[in-house]
Amino acid sequence: MKHAIEVGNPDWRPLENAIPPEYCESLMFMGKAGDIVLYKHSFTRRYLNIDAVTGKFYRYSNGGYIEIDRRQALDAVYGHDQ
Repeated sequence: MKHAIEVGNPDWRPLENAIPPEYCESLMFMGKAGDIVLYKHSFTRRYLNIDAVTGKFYRYSNGGYIEIDRRQALDAVYGHDQ
């Protein structure tokens, strides 16, 4: 799934639906790629990509977005996947 990144008004709803509120403050809105909303962690600099419509998680790889499960997405953004 490929999409150009668009930066506009922040959409916090997908993030707030995906993780506890206390973790939201460490993520920055970076833009959207289609329905996928991109957030970057302020410390790890890794992305959490969430579909605004379905709530599914994605990772960016080889020029496109690949669906992953919630645990994989959170482990990657917080650096627990190494």
